[in-house]
Amino acid sequence: MSGEKTEAPTPRRQEDARKKGQVAHSREVDSAIVLLAVIGVFRFGGEYMWRNLEALTIDSWAHLERNPLTIDLTASVGLDLMWRSVMLLAPLMGAVMVLSVLGGMAQTGGPLFSREAVKPQFSRMNPMQGTKRLIASRQAWVNLLKSVIKFVVLGLVGYLVFISHWDDITTMGFQAGLADSLAILVNVSFDLVTRMALAVLVLAVADYVFQRADHVRQLRMSRQEVIDEHRQTEGDPQMKGAINRQRRKLMSRIMESVPKADVVLVNPTHYAVALKYDPASSNAPVVLAKGINLVALKMREVAEEHGIPVIQNPPLCRAIYKATRIGQEIPIDLYEAVAEILAFVYRLRTSGVRLRATA
Repeated sequence: MSGEKTEAPTPRRQEDARKKGQVAHSREVDSAIVLLAVIGVFRFGGEYMWRNLEALTIDSWAHLERNPLTIDLTASVGLDLMWRSVMLLAPLMGAVMVLSVLGGMAQTGGPLFSREAVKPQFSRMNPMQGTKRLIASRQAWVNLLKSVIKFVVLGLVGYLVFISHWDDITTMGFQAGLADSLAILVNVSFDLVTRMALAVLVLAVADYVFQRADHVRQLRMSRQEVIDEHRQTEGDPQMKGAINRQRRKLMSRIMESVPKADVVLVNPTHYAVALKYDPASSNAPVVLAKGINLVALKMREVAEEHGIPVIQNPPLCRAIYKATRIGQEIPIDLYEAVAEILAFVYRLRTSGVRLRATA
């Protein structure tokens, strides 16, 4: 049926959707990027952060021990502690922000800001509609399925990690000392978090592929929509055909009239006017054909092919073009100028000289 959405979305349909903020986007990718950023910072800068945190704590307590506790001292130590904490966490926050922005741009194909996306939609405030979206909508079931899959995959990854480190875990507190037990705990925890992050990344990639396919599905068009869009961008084929037929008909009529002219005035390529003077049928020269741009060039070519004199006189050519219609006599105030040209053409024709593009 013509109403079925069977056609792939056109570039214009996709661009219109993008302007409205409708792009393929996966929240799982955002979560995976943030998680990997945190792990990366702690993996390569964790020791540095730990040492600075340790030094920060020692300095703060030492400062409080050396000086009597007052409100001013508490405020001073608190501000210093806050500033050094911010500087300590700056690499982590910077990495998360930069990678989040880059990840979002990678999904949307570059920076994207849409006014349509931030406009308040009061229909979403309807409790009944909201409940329906949370329970009965397709998206709700898809989200539930993704949550179940994530729970199963992460649970399996955690189980495999604990199984692989079972011997180390059982030695903690029994055979190993406190320092060794802490080292084992950190190693197992980091291995667990890293493997879970990789699993989340795989799930995020799969979710993004699904989101792209679902986005394309939502933008699919019916054949009638494709035809209507083509008409809007390219014009109605029937109307264009009618215009082209009228243009060809007009061109054919003009080209049939030019060989009958006595002279063709040009300007030199933008305007062209073909004139014919027959004292037996008219009181003044008549405009047989006129045109601009491509039509003017074609008129000049036809005139030269048939030996019709082509004379460049821009002011007179423009004046006749603007003042007369095809088949109409020239205005009285142009008689003298046209008469001089026709007299010149008749003299050259009598002498057998062929005139072409003479100024």
